Amino acid sequence: MKSIHPVNPKTYARAVVAISLLVSWSLAAFTGFLLWFAPRGAGKLPLFLGLTRHEWGDVHFVMSVVALSITVIHIVVDWRALRGVLHYLISVHRHPNLLE
Repeated sequence: MKSIHPVNPKTYARAVVAISLLVSWSLAAFTGFLLWFAPRGAGKLPLFLGLTRHEWGDVHFVMSVVALSITVIHIVVDWRALRGVLHYLISVHRHPNLLE
């Protein structure tokens, strides 16, 4: 299938990383809330989708590591944009009488 629009690899990579960030942090948050609301004594009882509280803890740990890894990739991929935004914010909020 031929694409109608040309694909810019950098834009495509940034979009994939952004969507991956959204999905991974959402899953990490969901598993965290699931563990937070789970009964404390339910260690060996199925909690949700047939997994126990301890197994959900393992899923939460893996999702958190994945989310942190994608966050590092996001910072590397968008480093120039992040630096530009920081420079802009610093210049906008600079007090006019500080440099005089």
